[in-house]
Amino acid sequence: MLEETSMSTFFIIQLIMKQIHSQVHTRISVLILIGFLSIGIAQAQKDYSPGFDAGQPQEMQKLLFLEGSWNISLKWTDDLQSDKDKWYDLGQTKSEFSPLYDGIFMMEKSDGFPLGEAHEGFDRWAYTSIYSFDRFQKRYRCVAFDNIMALADIYEADGNNENLTFSNQHTSTFNNHGTNNSNQKNKFTLNKLSDESFELIWFSIDESKLLTNPNSDWDLAVYMLYQKVSD
Repeated sequence: MLEETSMSTFFIIQLIMKQIHSQVHTRISVLILIGFLSIGIAQAQKDYSPGFDAGQPQEMQKLLFLEGSWNISLKWTDDLQSDKDKWYDLGQTKSEFSPLYDGIFMMEKSDGFPLGEAHEGFDRWAYTSIYSFDRFQKRYRCVAFDNIMALADIYEADGNNENLTFSNQHTSTFNNHGTNNSNQKNKFTLNKLSDESFELIWFSIDESKLLTNPNSDWDLAVYMLYQKVSD
């Protein structure tokens, strides 16, 4: 009888020890889980901001007036002092400016200017431009693409003046429209005339002239008058 009682007591003790062992493991597991959750919460609360006010640079406010649809008149002259109304008319087209990423970028997409006779298989010159502000180098940038030269042309402006002059003089891009197919640099000034109109005045110069004299005079290339399309 004593032996049976001892055996029963032994089994009861074993059962209790198993339960205690199970509870210890459960508590350890809970503690480990709480630890992982604490780490996750701490990481979720960590500040991952990039070190500046993310999003649209304040300087892009200057270009927000471009949003919308525009009619474009393309003109040229050999007399810069003459009235622009008397300049040669080279064609008409339309263009659309749209903000990207809540105004961080401003994209222009043109319908393209007719070229008259086909130019190497193309009867229309079309282009897309993306304007932005580089908050790190403190300058505006325009990257222009077109369907003929297949060039991503990079222009920059310092933005210190009311009107912006974008130039590829100090960027790596150029075309071969210079004298005897030499390298040619380009620039354009964006002048806001009113809320309903603005102009782009394009100039060009042989890169060799700039290398000789960085202050050389640039030649007028083309004049573009933008007038807003009425709603």
